[in-house]
Formats: sequence, structure tokens, C-alpha cells
Amino acid sequence: MSKTFSCRELGGVCGQAFSGDSVMEIMQQAMPHMQSDDVHKDHIAKFAETSGESRDAWMARVQREFDAKPQDA
Repeated sequence: MSKTFSCRELGGVCGQAFSGDSVMEIMQQAMPHMQSDDVHKDHIAKFAETSGESRDAWMARVQREFDAKPQDA
């Protein structure tokens, strides 16, 4: 039941892929990556301001996208 999201799909700046059976599994991989350099850190710091989404709204949206996304082949 694994699904894959890119850093960019999660609100980041690159195409690094993260796979997991749940949003939480994906986030456990993605968060250290998104804190790995200044480009990612700066982008994430500005994300809430530029997107207009709260953290809770963002998580709810990512969960909906996860639910709708087909399983990896």
C-alpha cells in the first residue's frame, strides 16, 4: 500500500521522493530532509505565510492527497 510523494508535493523545493504506507511514514522521512539545508529551511519557514495554510490545514490537505493518490506499482 506504499505511496510516494516528492519534496515539492509536500511543499518543499526539490524532487526528492519519499515513500510510505501512511502520511506519517512519509513525513518521518521528509522532515529531516526539509531541515537539511538553508534553501529548504527558508522555503518551509515562508510556506505558511505564502500558502495561507495553517499546519493543521496543510496536514489535512496532504492526508486527502495521500488518500486519493494511487498506490505505487
